[in-house]
Amino acid sequence: MTINVATDTLSHLDKNRYTQQINVNIDHILKRLDRTLVSYVAFNMAFVGIGCVEFLLLMSFFTFLAQSSVLALSLAVLFLTLFSYFILRLYFNTRKPEQLLDLRDDYLNSCKQVFHYQEGIPKHHMTLASAACKLAAALHDREYHYYSPPAWLDILGSTMETFSCWWHWYDLHTFKELLLLCSVDEHIKLVKCEPTNLQAHAALANAYVMLSSIYSNPQKAATYDSEHFIAPQRFSEAMQQQFRAAAERAIEEFKILNDYAPNDPWVHAQLAYSYHDLQMPQEEIKEYETILRINPADKETFFKLGMLYFQQGHNAKGLRIYEELKHSHYNKAENLIKFYGAYNAKK
Repeated sequence: MTINVATDTLSHLDKNRYTQQINVNIDHILKRLDRTLVSYVAFNMAFVGIGCVEFLLLMSFFTFLAQSSVLALSLAVLFLTLFSYFILRLYFNTRKPEQLLDLRDDYLNSCKQVFHYQEGIPKHHMTLASAACKLAAALHDREYHYYSPPAWLDILGSTMETFSCWWHWYDLHTFKELLLLCSVDEHIKLVKCEPTNLQAHAALANAYVMLSSIYSNPQKAATYDSEHFIAPQRFSEAMQQQFRAAAERAIEEFKILNDYAPNDPWVHAQLAYSYHDLQMPQEEIKEYETILRINPADKETFFKLGMLYFQQGHNAKGLRIYEELKHSHYNKAENLIKFYGAYNAKK
């Protein structure tokens, strides 16, 4: 589910100029981000290399060094290198979250200057939230592409992707989280400006859905690629708890919409899209069933519901919808039957 707010909220701005400036800001921040992350890896690799060289030299000349006092000095240098590494590594690990926060704030401040951001103006809150989401979207799968082998070593491509993801996934996840939390905050400010505006609540729900997506189990996503390395943290209980928390907030916003307009098919369609993004198929089915009770002639919703029935193993219900669509000469009816058995294939 996507709600495009950038172009709808900038009627008072030169939209082309705004878009160009935001893209410039994004490129600038991405370059700074890349330098920060790559320099951290370079620091680790440099100390690992120095430590390995010192150890190999110590082993190679151990017999000679053992006959003199130089052995003690060599061991002292090796231990000093290791000690320095762990101290500096602790410092950089402590400093990195602050650097990511500074990058986010610098980006948002530069965006605010473009449209002269002011608190309490709904359009400004929507625009800043959209800018935060745009940078977060630019980070998608970026963790896989920091390092690539030369053309004649393509066989190492998968290994380098794994190496890149292993080093950088958590930092990029943290940066995306900071941006999406900012988007949520801006949408909350928007709701406070217009408490009864249904579009504002829908936009806030969408922001929570986007936030939940960075915590969701990647194996349940439609774009899941089993050949890609996935960081083990993605499957942790902490991630699942954060996913559920964001999902619950999104659903709560759509329930507010339902209270305001219980017979509005659009509201239930938004709920269905959210449940789909949140990987909650049974709740998605209920919303499509509600839409059909309100508007029984909606063939597209019939098709989506039939597809879900087959995917969840409700084959009898799916077949009834298939027969109804076929008798009404709906052009997608034959495509629906292709989903028969999808539940067994998934299992």
